[in-house]
Amino acid sequence: MTLFDSSVIIDARDKNSPWHAWAVEQIKQFGSTEGAGVNVVALAEVSVRVENPETVAALLRGWGMELLPLPVSAAAPAARAYARHRARREKTHPAISKIPQPDFFIGAHAEAEEMKLVTRDPDRIKNYFPSVKLIVPK
Repeated sequence: MTLFDSSVIIDARDKNSPWHAWAVEQIKQFGSTEGAGVNVVALAEVSVRVENPETVAALLRGWGMELLPLPVSAAAPAARAYARHRARREKTHPAISKIPQPDFFIGAHAEAEEMKLVTRDPDRIKNYFPSVKLIVPK
């Protein structure tokens, strides 16, 4: 199973995105081979600006994507990574959230279940989850 970040789903839905063709190709490629999955965190992210968020899950399933629960085993890596992030950022951004951001849950999920992660926004994942194999646009 290969995990997909919300950025790739957003690009696949937006025909005007410069990464649209790449995103669609990744979904097709991994969906027809080892499996393409999206977790509930990414699902929530891509549903925010949709008039009827309940339709997004059906759309993703129609693309051949599997909807994945966030495993409990992702909690500790997400917490550790976000604690490091906060420690780095608190000096320059004192109002930083005390709650981990979505990318930390997505990266931790990929790490905990040893999945590749398809994303076009790799920097945070590379910094905090270096063992995760990333698939990114060239």
